[in-house]
Amino acid sequence: MRSQGPLRPMEPALVDWNDAGEPRSPHYHDGYFSRDGGLDESTHVFLQGNNLPSRFTRQHQARFTVGELGFGTGLNFLLTARAFLATAPSDRCLHYWSVDRHPLRLDDLRRALALWPVLRDEAQVLYNAYPPLLPGIHRRSLFGGRITLDLVWADGLQALEDLAGLARPTVDAWYLDGFAPRHNPELWQGDLFMAMARASRDNATVASYSVASLVRTGLQQAGFALSKRPGFGRKRECLVGQLELRPAVVHRQTPWDVNDGRNDVPREALVLGAGLAGAHAAAALARRGVSVQVYDSGPRAGRASGNPQGVLFTRLSPQRSPLADFSLAATLYAAGVYRQMFEEEELEAGLEGDLNGCIQLGDQATRVPATTLEGLSDIARLMSEREASQHLGTKVRGTALWLEHSGWLDPRAVCRALLQRPNVHLHEHCGALQPQRSDTGSDWQLMNEAGKVIAQAPALILATGAGTQQLAPARGLPLRTVRGQTTQLPAPPTLSLRCSCCHEGYVAPPRDGELCIGATFDPKDEACDVRTRDHQKNLATLADAFPDWFDFLHSVNPESLTGRAELRCVSPDYLPIAGPVPQETAMRERFSALGFDARELIAAAGIFEPGLYVSAAHGSRGLGYAALAAELICSQVFGEPAPVTRDIQRALAPARFLIRAIIRRESS
Repeated sequence: MRSQGPLRPMEPALVDWNDAGEPRSPHYHDGYFSRDGGLDESTHVFLQGNNLPSRFTRQHQARFTVGELGFGTGLNFLLTARAFLATAPSDRCLHYWSVDRHPLRLDDLRRALALWPVLRDEAQVLYNAYPPLLPGIHRRSLFGGRITLDLVWADGLQALEDLAGLARPTVDAWYLDGFAPRHNPELWQGDLFMAMARASRDNATVASYSVASLVRTGLQQAGFALSKRPGFGRKRECLVGQLELRPAVVHRQTPWDVNDGRNDVPREALVLGAGLAGAHAAAALARRGVSVQVYDSGPRAGRASGNPQGVLFTRLSPQRSPLADFSLAATLYAAGVYRQMFEEEELEAGLEGDLNGCIQLGDQATRVPATTLEGLSDIARLMSEREASQHLGTKVRGTALWLEHSGWLDPRAVCRALLQRPNVHLHEHCGALQPQRSDTGSDWQLMNEAGKVIAQAPALILATGAGTQQLAPARGLPLRTVRGQTTQLPAPPTLSLRCSCCHEGYVAPPRDGELCIGATFDPKDEACDVRTRDHQKNLATLADAFPDWFDFLHSVNPESLTGRAELRCVSPDYLPIAGPVPQETAMRERFSALGFDARELIAAAGIFEPGLYVSAAHGSRGLGYAALAAELICSQVFGEPAPVTRDIQRALAPARFLIRAIIRRESS
């Protein structure tokens, strides 16, 4: 799946409703479920066809993965989730990966699932998590973290080739639930079945309501042994099978981003850094049952994550790119994470944040065509000057963009809440620490300034922001710093601000009688002293955005203000760095031919430091980027389906800089 072309939503499914209130597709001339009873049909064909209730009961592996072609109404997912929660051991998890080229609109999904009152509670969880119709992968953590749902809005073959291209088989059971082959032959082609098989674990099973010859032939050629069993209702037979021989992976591009090693799943892990990147990484590991030790040279959220308020937002781009796609996907994912934290009272709404949207002003408000925004109204919509002023509570100039899923948060509170979760153990004020391999090479160790090893584990995530380049294993990463200063401003008594606003800077609603405004952007400045002239910059920027505040802001003495100055960590391409740390010498040797022909396909995976990962270069977007970056790293640690498309994984990979240097024939 490529991030290219103009930004536009997926084409939603067209739905007709029959006299019984059941959904049908006029495009594919087929129903979404059996007229004889959709719930019973799904249970019979897919759950029982894959013998799932029994397999859940005796599940030995930590995570069981179901892959589905055709999410449709989500009925299969809800039934699978219900069966898993009722039968699987409490320490086991379910990963449900489902692709759909024409997803239902939320209103149609609600109407369809209303036919099954018995699933009301599970359906409400799905409604709350259902993503917008944006192309790509939408990850959701549901039911207390026990179930991960990946909704992949994409062409089925492209999505499956992405999944298979990771060269780490993940799927235990398949649901083939697309529309009938005679109406939708594209979803039942041989290449698609091959990609399915390549993404399957040993002995993976498959089930389908269709016994058409092209389905049987395609699955058999892909390595599945098949048999027929009694069908449901009016269907005489349905199909079941099991993988006997997995076909070799076929790479469409040099897989330098794929980890060549097969590390054991760790039970213990270290995280170096207790800011947003480290806290999200620790929480993601802990949710998977790992005991995590988090170390920081200073206090929790003591550096760039220590501002009292930050705004969660994204800048929409009219053209898709890895940066634009990741930024939007990551912000939406983070919003879901924080929403759950408010619901579970890990964060106190109003005091430690509020996801009540954000007004965006300036050029960013008019970059995306209005016609595109019509299809993305649940993410963003244009507001007139008058409407934006009324919504914000103060006058603004020009057209504005309303970002529905945005808001503000206290980054310090986010870090505190994440680091207080079960399985996470925080160690603060440890001084400068250096990672090193243990003598046996099986573990990573943290060594303090006295040369003493204070911690050891098979996996280590470096999340030290601007200090990452000071760590020996990460010195090859081309990180740089950008100074930023925020200003604490007494809230004007006669002026209001109802939600966050991003302009040339940002401002969050007042808390404890103060506004947090900012932030300056100063590359090549590594000092962290608080400066009066930077307060003046922040005041002037806000005065340009809010004309009614001009007199008040110019009456403020900048010398009387307080604030924070810290260093943001950024990469040369402004994308985060998230993934395994490469072994430079071995990578240069393996991929040296790219220096003569960058388009040559070298069918060999990358070579990385075993068990070592990095999450860095989130810049000023740690609130939005760090959560999805942590999920990406954990998917690589645990051999799970990735939460981002393959081109985004490559765009975020730490090895990308080394590959570019090889192509340009640059020495280390």
